[in-house]
Amino acid sequence: MTGRIFLGVDGMDPVLAERMMGEGSLPSFERLAKMGSYGRLATIAPPQSPVVWSTIATGKAPGAHGIFDFIHRDPATYQPFLSLHRQQGGKYVNPVQGETFWERASRRGEQGTLLKWPMGFPPRPFQDGKLLAGLGVPDVRGMLGSYAWYTTEKGELAPDSKGRIVEVSPRGGRIQTDIAGPFTASLTGRKAATLPLFIDFDERQATLKMGRKVVSLPVGSWSPWIELSFDVGFFRNVTGLCRFLLQQTVPEFRLYLTPVQVDYASAEFPIATPAGYAGELCQAIGPYATLGICEDTNALNDGVLSDLEFVGLCDQVMAEREAMLMHELGRFREGLLGCVFDTTDRIQHMFWRLQDTSHPMYDPQAAQSCGDVIGRYYRWMDRILGDVMERAPGANLLVCSDHGFTTFRRSVHLNAWLLEKGYLKLKQGLDSCAGLFDGVDWSQSSAYAVGFTSIYLNVKGRERHGAVDPAHVPALKQRLCGELSQLSDGDVHAVKGCYDALELYGGPEQGPDLVVGFADGYRASWQSAIGAFSRGSVVEDNLKKWSGDHCCDPALVPGVRFSSGSFGDAITEVAQIAGVLSA
Repeated sequence: MTGRIFLGVDGMDPVLAERMMGEGSLPSFERLAKMGSYGRLATIAPPQSPVVWSTIATGKAPGAHGIFDFIHRDPATYQPFLSLHRQQGGKYVNPVQGETFWERASRRGEQGTLLKWPMGFPPRPFQDGKLLAGLGVPDVRGMLGSYAWYTTEKGELAPDSKGRIVEVSPRGGRIQTDIAGPFTASLTGRKAATLPLFIDFDERQATLKMGRKVVSLPVGSWSPWIELSFDVGFFRNVTGLCRFLLQQTVPEFRLYLTPVQVDYASAEFPIATPAGYAGELCQAIGPYATLGICEDTNALNDGVLSDLEFVGLCDQVMAEREAMLMHELGRFREGLLGCVFDTTDRIQHMFWRLQDTSHPMYDPQAAQSCGDVIGRYYRWMDRILGDVMERAPGANLLVCSDHGFTTFRRSVHLNAWLLEKGYLKLKQGLDSCAGLFDGVDWSQSSAYAVGFTSIYLNVKGRERHGAVDPAHVPALKQRLCGELSQLSDGDVHAVKGCYDALELYGGPEQGPDLVVGFADGYRASWQSAIGAFSRGSVVEDNLKKWSGDHCCDPALVPGVRFSSGSFGDAITEVAQIAGVLSA
């Protein structure tokens, strides 16, 4: 067998990997390192997954591929928007600019198959190629993924819960409710299409009825993938995919529903190229999650899923990804085969707290049951690597991660700091902003933060209500960086580095002006990312289970790179990516 195989392991951390290899826990990675090469992989500023995977795909810096953060902003409105997907003329277009390594290989006549590639939605067709998109694929509502929770419990969840919480009232062992599907246009505005849901239950099980679909679930079990059809008007139906988890029926009723995900053959949300490839995979390995982030971290953060329930969901996702890879490996003979595993990233985000005894969310009891889950996923990935090496002994093999990981103990409200320092002004009489910069006095504001590492200046001629003369931009950048480097949390600096985007990668205009490199243990708050802030504390404890992160200074979170040997000219940028990614 000839050809090249690329395995991406999102978030694989060199400190953990090297320790586990030293203990003999990762024999396949250790073997690959000995037969080829291993090294820490410098990541980019900012070390965010959509940014780095776009660089790996194109071999270009953010200034060329156009992805700078999970969240960008529109200078005409100051409104934040997701960088993961883009619409033009009512249709989705891929947001990554520049030719990818598989497109270059295709031009040279090389076949390629890419599985769950981040920032691949919607896939651009390429000759003799197949691609299934990963990070960036929305749910049927066009969102990153919004779960539903049907429960008799009241007042248990935080007000910032990210799902649809449906309080149900059983009558004689029956519940009547609905499932929210895609948004539809109507005379009164946009609303969600719904599908009636009837639930009959006792203390041991529940029977769910959705149209002609009937599913019986014992307490504590997951349903298979269920195909639902929503009437969206104008004689059109939209198909979605979902799974249920029946958590309990007595004394309280609790039923979790995954985000309703797009169908394999969706025309509105094309997830694969060629168009039938997603369905072909389903026929080969069975139904699978299509959502870009299908591990529901929101449900765990919100207390809707327990630690063990979340791990069970992640296990299913990982098994689906492994099945995809093994299916394609079974018919791989030459060309290029790539697969990205990103459940490793989600597991570390949510369970870093159990290996950091100084984290505010460290829980000794939870550490007893889930303290080894990160290590278990590394070992799982090692077994997959071993299978690949055994089944494709003649292929050139490259394994890399986009970044590593570190702890996230303290949240930094960047916009609150900008407000405190006078760079951001609220309208008279206001002390806070609920989100989306509502209430900001732009005529008096010179800087604002959007996303997890980005600061923009309110420049005349670029922002709608720009207040900063372009001639003053260099001096303002220098002053901001100097003051940010002194942003303190007691005796500790919360910022390690502040980078001028013009010097990092040449701008461009649509990107941020400054990239913040947080110190170890610190990250921008969730509120700052979407333009929410208030007067008061700038730094506070991170009290969410999302406890590990990498949105910090790139020097703190290098990735890994393992290679069996020369990877050839087709993806030289990937094989030598350390030079490209150095910040």
